[in-house]
This record gives sequence, structure tokens and C-alpha cells, in this order.
Amino acid sequence: MPIECEIRDGSLVWIKNPITGVISYVVDVRGKSFAFTLSGREDAVPDASHLSPETIRHATESCPFCPGNESMTTPELFRMTRDEIPEWTGGKTHPEAPWVVRVINNLFPRIPAELTGNRNESYIVIEDPRHFIDAPRSQSDLMFTGALGGGHFFHLMQADARVMRLALQNSHVCSVVIRKNQGRESGASQPHLHQQIIGSPEPFPAVLAEARAERENPHLWHELVALMERLKLVIDRGDSVVSYASPIGLFPRSYDVVMPNYRGLVSELTPEQMRQFANAIYRVLMILGPLPLDYEIHQGEGLPLHAHINARLYPYSNVAGTLNLPSSLLQSAAAIRNALGRHSPLP
Repeated sequence: MPIECEIRDGSLVWIKNPITGVISYVVDVRGKSFAFTLSGREDAVPDASHLSPETIRHATESCPFCPGNESMTTPELFRMTRDEIPEWTGGKTHPEAPWVVRVINNLFPRIPAELTGNRNESYIVIEDPRHFIDAPRSQSDLMFTGALGGGHFFHLMQADARVMRLALQNSHVCSVVIRKNQGRESGASQPHLHQQIIGSPEPFPAVLAEARAERENPHLWHELVALMERLKLVIDRGDSVVSYASPIGLFPRSYDVVMPNYRGLVSELTPEQMRQFANAIYRVLMILGPLPLDYEIHQGEGLPLHAHINARLYPYSNVAGTLNLPSSLLQSAAAIRNALGRHSPLP
């Protein structure tokens, strides 16, 4: 069954999400004022001077995810050191950092432990010991995932796979999702960059819906990729991974990274497959930079492995099952392709 949409003169007019049924309409919002909806970000404008050492010390001393505050968290499950992540770039600013990536259980389980055999299957992966970027000028100048480097992000994904294997040892866990929130607009509860990994006793509803659509149309993901190529929304394409600006995402600025022919789990990827998947995700995150965003990695239920990335800065309007997309979507995808072209390929 083909994806329902309308294309006029080569441009997308509307498209129906084959999984949720939401219809996205492409509209021209260039003359619309977003002054009110964006007004909550005034405090993100940096001052002329840098944060004082005292301010930085106060922020990091109270952060449970900063080095030296390990006793503020649940017990550590494992850590990765700079010897394990030689690509880490924080040695000059954090020469005494005892770890680069650290994994703990979430203090507040996303799913009650009673439902997973009385074992807390909600995990936190602290991505980096750095709280702020170098020379921060405001409290909003936080370290962000797109600044880690591709090699670092690859090792981060390896840590995710290790956590997944740990969770799947629990017979009460049948589904695992990897979730990232960056920035307060995305709902992040801690400013220090981190991921969540959650094991569930039941398949996650969004994954179930995707699996149902896949069963109804076994060629769904290949049709999506073909349509994105036709619309010139593809950002990057490798041997086994493709990324594109998605007109059927949750937000007007959404991106998908898909392995169309791989139906396994992150924890089952070969090192080369992991590198390709991680690089494709990281290249989108690198371009989005410090913008508020979230991403989820969906897997299992016969689905191709894929990630949904949503930039949260841009206002959106979801009314009665419809979503407005900016008419500049195509230009945005082209701008990302051009930006990626100026960066050398990741290792």
C-alpha cells in the first residue's frame, strides 16, 4: 500500500503518517511571528563575560552527574575511561576526570520495578564528565552531544549495547528503548548531558504501532526512503544506513536514521554496523548542535533498526491530528547536506 501524500509540481503538499494517521500539511510560515512562543529563551542569551569560576564550581558541586559527586547517585554499574575512549577531547579542561562515560540506574524508574521482577530496569548513561562547554558565558552553555566527536559517540553507543544486554538478561524484560533529552524544552530533568535506557515488560506502544504498520505493509520503510529521495529530503546515505528530514515526525524539524535491511537489536550489531549507525545519528546531532532535542532508538518486533530525532526549538501546531510543516523543509535538508559536506567523514 503506497504512502498517502500529494505532490504538486515536485513539492510535497501533504502527507499522512502511515503509523499514526496524523496528516502533515506544508505551509508557508515565513511571515508568522514566533516572538511569544520563543520568549522563554531570553535567559539563554549569553552575557558579554564568561561565567566566573565560583559560578561554575557551584553548578558542578550540586550536579549529581559531575565527577566527584558519584555518591549522589545510585551505585555505579560500570564506567568507561579515557583509555577505552581515546578520542575523548576533554583532557585539557578535565585532566583529572576519573571516567568519560558512567552508567547508573535511574533513581526514579520509568517503569515500576515491580513489573520487571523487582529489578530497576531504568538506566542513566552519563555521556561525558564535562558539565559546561569550554569558556561558558551563561548557565545555558552546557556540554551537548553534538560536541562529543564521532568516535566518542560510537563508544557511547557501545555502552548502550552493553546496558541492553544487561537488561535483556532479565526474563521480565522484552523490549528496550534508548532515549535522549537535550535541553529544558525537551523535558530533560538534569542539565548534564545523559541518555536514558529503559527496559519494559511489554513492547512500547510506539514500537507496537510501527510493527503493526510494518506487518500491514512489509515494504513500508523502503517506500519511505524512496519517497524521501524523491522529495530530496535524504541527508546522508551509506551502504546500510540512510538519514533524512522526516515530514511525518512528531515535530516540524524531525529526522530519521534507518537501517532498512537490518531487523535486529542495537546489542546485536557488528562493530562495523554499529559504527555506521552511530555515525549517521551523530552527524545529525552535530549539525543540530546545542539545540533542544530528543531522540529515541526503536528496535525489535521485526522492525528495521531506526532512530527518530526531533529538534524542539521550533514552534509547532498539532491540531486534531494535523501538523504544520514549514515550506522551508526542503531547503533545511539541503543546508544540512551542505554542512555535512564541509565536514570530513567520521572515522
